[in-house]
Amino acid sequence: MKKKNILYLLFFMSLAIFAQQNRQIRLIKLEDYKKKYPNKKINLDTHFYRIHNNDTLVEDNDKRYLNAKSVEYEPKDSLFLEIYKDIVYQKYQVSSNKNQYMKLWKEPLKIYFAPSLNQFYRNKIEDAANNLSQNIDSLDIKFVNNINASNYIIYQLDENNSKKYSEDIINNNYVNYYIKWNRSRIYDAKLELNLNKYRNVSRDVNANFLLVNFYKTLGQFHNTSKVPCESVFSTCNSNEKKLTDFDFEVIKYQYSYGICKFTNLEDFEENHKIAKDRISKGEKMIFMHLE
Repeated sequence: MKKKNILYLLFFMSLAIFAQQNRQIRLIKLEDYKKKYPNKKINLDTHFYRIHNNDTLVEDNDKRYLNAKSVEYEPKDSLFLEIYKDIVYQKYQVSSNKNQYMKLWKEPLKIYFAPSLNQFYRNKIEDAANNLSQNIDSLDIKFVNNINASNYIIYQLDENNSKKYSEDIINNNYVNYYIKWNRSRIYDAKLELNLNKYRNVSRDVNANFLLVNFYKTLGQFHNTSKVPCESVFSTCNSNEKKLTDFDFEVIKYQYSYGICKFTNLEDFEENHKIAKDRISKGEKMIFMHLE
């Protein structure tokens, strides 16, 4: 059976939560229970169940639910979602995007500024990071003075500084980054500002390109032609980009618990189809985050 990322949340086809004797009982469709537990036999004479809309819903006592977080689905209009899917999954850019998964930081970012990084650029990153961290509940960004306590290093190369903190960044680019992830959870990042590439560029332009790449490391975001040139996610070549209100909503939505996390494009679209269908029937869609 195909493994669904949806299983990290609620088992997607049908789930209801009931209060019974001071405890919550979580129900899924009988056929979904059999798919989830193919080696388990179920006896409806002894197993808690309810009939809902002609479906038999049975209790799912998965122990992972004990510390699960249940959040109601966060709807977005179709225009936003199509652009979001291009930024996250490159839906309209490549043909083989089914293996791409939504990536984000599960643990707090702990940013270390290398001694080589100019204070001007530090201040720009700090302002941007603090703005996001204060306004997006599940995106936690901290700054550390000990490199060993960090999971994100930002550094500068110039005629006086040649120390690279990542051999994975091999191209001699102006600004570049490298992120590592496991099961779509980003756990390490390096962001490099290479001033040997262009020596006569102003600090403001350097900072602009540094910030654009910083925002992209928060979810392995891609460029798209579907947003204005000023957007940090635009394919447009500009040194005057900024985090637009739309860009902010993309990042916030990436970290929202009102959607299914760490999914591929196929599952992401299927989840939204199911959620919108439920809402159209006057029902609620709940995502249960198990991790």
